[in-house]
Amino acid sequence: MIEVLQRSAFIRLQVANVASGVANGVVMITVPWLVLERTDSPARAGLLAALVSLPGIVVSPVVGGLIDRVGRRAVSALSDVLSCLSVLLFVIGEAVSELSYVWIALIALLGAVFDPAGYTSRKSLIPNAAASAGMSVDKANGRHEGCFAIGWMLGPAIGAWCIDFGGPILAFGGTSVLFMLAAFAVRSMRIRELRGEHHSSAEPFWEALRGGFSIMKSDKALLAFTLGLTGLSGLYMPIDTVIFPSYFNSLNDAPALGAVLSSIALGVVFGAFAYGRLATRFQTSTLLRIIIIVSTSALLPMGFLPRTWIFVLLALIVGVAWGPFNPLWNTVVQRRVPQESQGRIYGLQMSLMYSAPPVGQLLVGWGVESIGLRATFSIVLALFALTAATIVSLRSLNDL
Repeated sequence: MIEVLQRSAFIRLQVANVASGVANGVVMITVPWLVLERTDSPARAGLLAALVSLPGIVVSPVVGGLIDRVGRRAVSALSDVLSCLSVLLFVIGEAVSELSYVWIALIALLGAVFDPAGYTSRKSLIPNAAASAGMSVDKANGRHEGCFAIGWMLGPAIGAWCIDFGGPILAFGGTSVLFMLAAFAVRSMRIRELRGEHHSSAEPFWEALRGGFSIMKSDKALLAFTLGLTGLSGLYMPIDTVIFPSYFNSLNDAPALGAVLSSIALGVVFGAFAYGRLATRFQTSTLLRIIIIVSTSALLPMGFLPRTWIFVLLALIVGVAWGPFNPLWNTVVQRRVPQESQGRIYGLQMSLMYSAPPVGQLLVGWGVESIGLRATFSIVLALFALTAATIVSLRSLNDL
């Protein structure tokens, strides 16, 4: 029986992966829609998007240390249980009295505290689950990220349907069930985890950051990779969380927003599942440059705000191009960092990713209200293209 549970560990991880992906995809589309519905203010939507990024800056490095010391399954399951409780607060709050912007922001901030822990710990579980299932790590990385993308593909579509059918609160009720399913699936895994010393507690924030930096600073290629990821994340997240919702809200077309976000996720599914084959044909540095060039080329035409079907097509191309990135990211860390220290590196990388978008989201929200959506979108895309060109030209990435 134990042997059967060990072999099913990877499947159980993917059940949690998909359930959490769907839940977070629903929340991603529902929270900004609820804010725009209640306030009719893109600037407030941008402010909230920036605020919910802040907890991840502090939480992610601490979580990384906690994962290495306490264990990946325990951290992942607890995170999903707490995420379940946080989204239920939207339902309870609306039942008591109509949620104001302040209450929406407070509940969203609370939920943002728990998200990094679940995402990071599931990434750290991939080698353990792959070993239990007798699967190569490259194949496991591609399948894991492909399954997560399936969740992100379904999430916005389900969220848009819930908004259209019964309102945002219906969407929050459904996500609570999905988070509990994710917690149960991970907790039922039977794997052998490698842990660092001192299992009893997590490292303080600055100590966790220092531990991650001490590993990363000796690896220039990993450092360049991480900083490039941070820059692109800081420019792309305002597009997803402010520009897209603002544009389609102005058209009063929630299904179109769901279609665009789901199309990106569908493309990521194809790209992620293709990673195993791509990794055997291209060097890591070459594949990374292809990903950045093609995804940027498909993103730029969106600045013309084309018809919805063209938007959806471009979104699909962006997703396919970007799909291999997350499994490539996992592979880079797994090959260059000892397993007992990978949590710290993932935690540091997630902290940097969370630190980049808030300023952009604030400025983009202000820009949409002040100079218009089209002009703001054009500026963001120009900066994205410049950043992408800079990353592609970095020689240090050749060492990947």
